[in-house]
Amino acid sequence: MAKPVLIINGHDYAAYVLELNISRNDLDADGSGRDVQTGLMHRTRIATKLKAEVKLRRLGEDIHRQLLADISPVFYTATVIDPNTGAAASRTFYTSTVPFGAQRYDRETGRPYYDGMAFSMTER
Repeated sequence: MAKPVLIINGHDYAAYVLELNISRNDLDADGSGRDVQTGLMHRTRIATKLKAEVKLRRLGEDIHRQLLADISPVFYTATVIDPNTGAAASRTFYTSTVPFGAQRYDRETGRPYYDGMAFSMTER
């Protein structure tokens, strides 16, 4: 199994990946759907897009802030392993909801960190 690849806007976040679940989303034409009389499915697929669900390990405040800046633009470039090819592939993605994770403080250093950040990346 290939080790995770997660590069966003040139920054490598693979070391922080706890889970990286990639799925395929099919986009269908407007006329797709079931025939109400026969139940037969009519489908015209117009595109397939990757979607990645990302769960991260504990992040220091500096990495957390950098990652937020990288996924904040409307669209951004990210590289992940494409399950169809097994190779790293760069695509344009967007993210709409970002749970920041729990803000905690390291008692020894007094510095904040974030625990449990997760987000999804959907191909444009």
